[in-house]
Amino acid sequence: MNDTPQIQLAWTVEKTLQERPETARAFLKHGTLCVGCWMQNFCTLKDVTEIYEMDAGAFVHELNQTTFERAAR
Repeated sequence: MNDTPQIQLAWTVEKTLQERPETARAFLKHGTLCVGCWMQNFCTLKDVTEIYEMDAGAFVHELNQTTFERAAR
């Protein structure tokens, strides 16, 4: 059983990348400038999905799926 907490829209980009570094690929895949951005400790994932006009639920699901795939290896 996986005890890893699910990534939430309220998480900041910084928290997401610190706790799940493997999610950086998803940010890059979607063409965001979040990885390395000085605002990552302020922007939430909800902010990111609004700024980049992405489906919030699908993006968070992708981030969680990336984490799940790493854990399964």
